[in-house]
Amino acid sequence: MSKGTDAGLLDQPKPQSVYKHGILEQYAIRFATMTASKLHPKRSVLFDGFAGRGRFDGGKAASAEHMMVGAQKVKNTTQIDIFLVEQNHADWEKLDGVADEYRARGIEIETRHGDCEDFLDEVYQHAAGASLFMFLDPCGAVLPFTTLEPLLRKRGRWPATEFLMNFNADLIRRAGGQYKKGQLDLGGVAKADLVCGGEWWREVALEAHIKSGGKTWEAAAEAVAVEYAKRLTAGTNFAWAVAPVRRQVHHQPVYFLIFLTANPHGFWVFGAAAAKAREKWLTFIGPDEDELEGMLFDTVADQLEREHAKAIATITKNLRTLCADGADHPVVQRVELIFGEVYGEAKETAFSAALRQLVKDEEVEFVTKASKPHGHVIRRGTALKS
Repeated sequence: MSKGTDAGLLDQPKPQSVYKHGILEQYAIRFATMTASKLHPKRSVLFDGFAGRGRFDGGKAASAEHMMVGAQKVKNTTQIDIFLVEQNHADWEKLDGVADEYRARGIEIETRHGDCEDFLDEVYQHAAGASLFMFLDPCGAVLPFTTLEPLLRKRGRWPATEFLMNFNADLIRRAGGQYKKGQLDLGGVAKADLVCGGEWWREVALEAHIKSGGKTWEAAAEAVAVEYAKRLTAGTNFAWAVAPVRRQVHHQPVYFLIFLTANPHGFWVFGAAAAKAREKWLTFIGPDEDELEGMLFDTVADQLEREHAKAIATITKNLRTLCADGADHPVVQRVELIFGEVYGEAKETAFSAALRQLVKDEEVEFVTKASKPHGHVIRRGTALKS
């Protein structure tokens, strides 16, 4: 039985939950308000298929309540309906109690007790005419590939549909080890086959494991997560991003958050949300041990300042490369090329700082200067011309 990662005997959120909740706070409601703004009525649906209790025993909001709080904040301008599923009956009862508090405040919330797969059709019916955000965050394996793939094809481009799902890195590491040892009867390999929609992951994991020196399965888990995202979205309108989620900076990922969107604006906003969530996560766990030696004071702020400077330098280099061809470049359509290795870590302010200096130095110029950073269209400036 798969429970949500906020379910179980938890009094307070774990580090990986802090990161995940940060993304939900920053992204889910922004998605809902942006996509609903062009609909009549202005309505969006947020779905959590493994909702857990909704609130930690210590009183802090878990994933489901973060959605409720956001819906309450914007209820005067956007109708955000919430649909929650939890399999464990005791957890569902507590979840429903939390939902009652927000129903009393005018938020439309549906709660269901049972298996996530059993309610997917109902969710899609409930979201007819509305934008839809699908959050799939089980404690164990995510839904089978053969269940998820049709969901990506079931709705058209509009109203918008996006997915954020937990791809379990521990499962791939465990199953990869079992496969290497020929232990196909222990269950992990069969479970990974089900999640991945076939046996293809076995050789992907083994090859990455061997290339990394054969000591750990970290590279294997990431290689499988990336290939999984490619295969899941193949032939659909969706593109993907994969974000590792760790307990500590140098730990292997506990899981990967896989984000699926059909809109380039989604990648820009998600990357910004992930960067802000990472700040919250770092504040929660404390500074990176490798950074302590260079710090005058032992603070996360010192580490974040260094990372911000690195992000500006990286984005500056990427912008020069991007604009070298002399073509016009809509920023929102060049997210991967602009952010590169710092996607999900660099904030919008790092991009703005890099672009501002390049424009000042006449290396880059605006074709269109927009009110929001992702709305700019840029090209090579006179100082870069041969």
